[in-house]
Amino acid sequence: MKTLDPKEAEQLVLDQMDRDPARHQGPRVIRHKLASRTGLHLTRDFCANVMETHDADGFAKRDPTAKRIHREPKVPLGINERWSADGHDKLYGIGFPIWAIVDDGTGRWLDVWVVPSNRMGRTIAYLFLCAVEDAGGKSLLINCKNYSS
Repeated sequence: MKTLDPKEAEQLVLDQMDRDPARHQGPRVIRHKLASRTGLHLTRDFCANVMETHDADGFAKRDPTAKRIHREPKVPLGINERWSADGHDKLYGIGFPIWAIVDDGTGRWLDVWVVPSNRMGRTIAYLFLCAVEDAGGKSLLINCKNYSS
């Protein structure tokens, strides 16, 4: 860093920033990629200052508090007004994919199944029809995730 011209070092940082058009790389990653690509070691503060000067929006984009998930409260009208169905993949790796249907109004599990794959449309359609038959009818709304035909 001491033997390098500041304008030259700044251009190295800008070139590395151009290699990341999505602006996901922070000052540490930029610094390490420069070191591995060129063999030149810049300080993190220098990289951060150059990045802040030339792309302040990138810092706001990478801020952990900027990535908020929009959530809406569930307000079902009553029992069996809305069902939620979802595949649970935590045990998928060891051969136990789960698919379940829950009544949103009561939080009651209508049924839970361990199936060969919770991503197959025919399997999910069959399980849904089994739940409809067991419940004696279907709900007004159905929120189904992890479904592909």
